[in-house]
Amino acid sequence: MNFPSHRWLRAGFALVLACLLASSPWAAELSAKRQALLMSMFKEDAVLTEQVHRDFWAGVDVSDAAATEAAQDRLAAAMRNSIEYERATALSYQASMKQRKPVVNPRYEAALKDRLAMLKARNLAPDDVLAKDKAFRASLVPISRGKPFEADGKRIVMTPALVDAALQRVEASHQRLERLLNPVWAGAGG
Repeated sequence: MNFPSHRWLRAGFALVLACLLASSPWAAELSAKRQALLMSMFKEDAVLTEQVHRDFWAGVDVSDAAATEAAQDRLAAAMRNSIEYERATALSYQASMKQRKPVVNPRYEAALKDRLAMLKARNLAPDDVLAKDKAFRASLVPISRGKPFEADGKRIVMTPALVDAALQRVEASHQRLERLLNPVWAGAGG
């Protein structure tokens, strides 16, 4: 059974985000409400409004500029890593389909290395990230052959259109997150 593309994207990113939150170096930095707001920026239909921005930053003490900037820098670095990790995953899928053999994008390797270093620096276990990496690498074989693979209990057939949609979604999420993580509202824009 093929999983409809829009549902696959939504389920795939939800799975990615669940894995990211479970073992992310920035999860400890955020309240549950802020995590939920942050996660919402990855949704297909997400819109960053001034109210969402205000809710995200509400209650954050910015009087200690150095501490605020340090926390913001850690969070921004982790989010950039998450975006790069997702982008490189999609690029690996794209290359694997095109070359008809498993291909791991070098940017994926760099993002994985950075993520593991961030986890180590925060004394967090890498188990979830390593399990996700193992599943990713295993998925490249069927993807390269045009065959379905299992993800979150669903059979998925990767297509160039799905990869293109994923890359567009990653870019849109990146733009929203850059604006959300800036404590100064930068105006509307999706």
